[in-house]
Amino acid sequence: MGLINMSSEAISVLEMRVLDANTAYLGIDSRILMENAGRGVAQIVSSRWPNAGKVLVVAGLGNNGGDGIVAGRYLYNWGKDVVIILLGRVSDMREEPAATNLKICLNLLGCRVMEARDELELLSYQDYFIKWADVIIDAILGIGVKGRIRQPASAAIDLINMSKAPKVAVDIPSGLDPDTGDVADKAVKADLTVTMHKAKRGLIADKAKPYVGELVVVDIGIPKEAELIVGPGDLNYLTYARRLDSKKGDFGRIAIIGGSRDYTGAIALTALASLITGADLPIVYAPHDVAHDIRSQTPNLIAVPLEGEVLSKDNVGPVLRGIERANVVAIGPGLGLEKTTMEAVYIILETAVKLGKRIVIDADAIKAIGIGKKLNLLKPGVVLTPHAGELRELLGIDVPKLNPIETGQWLKEQVSKCCPGSVILLKGNTDVISDGSRIKLNMSGNPGMTVGGTGDVLTGVLATMLHRVNDPLEAAAIAAFITGVAGDLAALELGYHLTPMDVVNRIPKAFSIFINTKGIIEEALHKPLREYLIKHQLIKGE
Repeated sequence: MGLINMSSEAISVLEMRVLDANTAYLGIDSRILMENAGRGVAQIVSSRWPNAGKVLVVAGLGNNGGDGIVAGRYLYNWGKDVVIILLGRVSDMREEPAATNLKICLNLLGCRVMEARDELELLSYQDYFIKWADVIIDAILGIGVKGRIRQPASAAIDLINMSKAPKVAVDIPSGLDPDTGDVADKAVKADLTVTMHKAKRGLIADKAKPYVGELVVVDIGIPKEAELIVGPGDLNYLTYARRLDSKKGDFGRIAIIGGSRDYTGAIALTALASLITGADLPIVYAPHDVAHDIRSQTPNLIAVPLEGEVLSKDNVGPVLRGIERANVVAIGPGLGLEKTTMEAVYIILETAVKLGKRIVIDADAIKAIGIGKKLNLLKPGVVLTPHAGELRELLGIDVPKLNPIETGQWLKEQVSKCCPGSVILLKGNTDVISDGSRIKLNMSGNPGMTVGGTGDVLTGVLATMLHRVNDPLEAAAIAAFITGVAGDLAALELGYHLTPMDVVNRIPKAFSIFINTKGIIEEALHKPLREYLIKHQLIKGE
């Protein structure tokens, strides 16, 4: 068993869920984590109370209960008399890997499991709490607890608190809010809390001390890469569902600025990627001919024409009016580097920063900042998406040839020096993302995506994510991951014969691999249609 230094940073429930999912993505099965967690609890109980011969495990029906059951199995193997009171029927425990661990315990001749399907049945076992147990393990409710506690869990908490036996909480005392340390209804008053991987924020709150008791953190085998890599877990930061009373514009009004006489397609790709990612109103601001080309090619995009062949300080007025209403500003694809264009870029960025807008800066807009030495414009909420050459033009230094983790550390140092709080997404074989204090590594994508235009697609996905995800670093990480997965899906189907639109068209599929998008949409259907579709077996329903 490995104990983690308590000075390590506490994390939220959301961050823990991200880690769990990314750990599974790296190939570490949740059964391994549960086994490590349960064994860790058992070792601590055995070492702290070596003479305690009778151990009562009170287990809920979720994976917190599974951790307790594993602890009980180990303690039984080590010669303890173990009783597990399950708050429900054995058949009700369906969540894996808890269900499998319950079956394992039932196969052991001396491991006693008692069902408490309701409060009255639980009360028939009260002597186990009050008279029998030398130690009680609380594995009733995990980190997902919110609000009033239902029976029989509520009565179980009361019985645990009435007992004079030492009480050990698994991960968090049941009933305690793991993020705030609040107790909305009631909570176990533990003598010792054994939490997994890192302390949850609520556990270290002063108001939680009467419930937490001594706090021990156990290393259950989550690798450091689970925090570094971008994976399915990071999508927990994104709320995919939409409110039923949503209206046009609620899910993103994106001002997209770019295009010139030489580069007409880049800005359209950015806008289409933003639209298909889920933005309601991606609005393109582009020179006259570019805007009219976009209008003639697709009815899906709004394109506002600017007078002249390039963006300039003389035609920037409509852009400035547009970004006042925008949630996010994306600037750079296809702009060119005319002097007047760079001056316009500075004016737009100064205005957007003053208005507190979130901003994506790509391509020629990155170069313009480097040329004009305008790093002062890079504030929190600003995300840049350079490749190595563009980063050199921005910062005046070469990206060293290091492994991805070392590159991440190097980039973190550079961001902390030049523009702390802003985010740089350094595109490459492994995308490296940092805000000057944190690092994320994205390993989706393939060599077929070197085709021109895929970076413009990323900019559009990122612009939408900046509106949908609170944390700009995570918005950038998710955008890189989803764009890379869409590119991987395209390559698997087409080989290395990709166009940027092949990537754009697979963005919805990339989301649906990791999110139950169909189920979310079914729940949003009007009731009569939903019931009709269920009746005719066109959807499954509940």
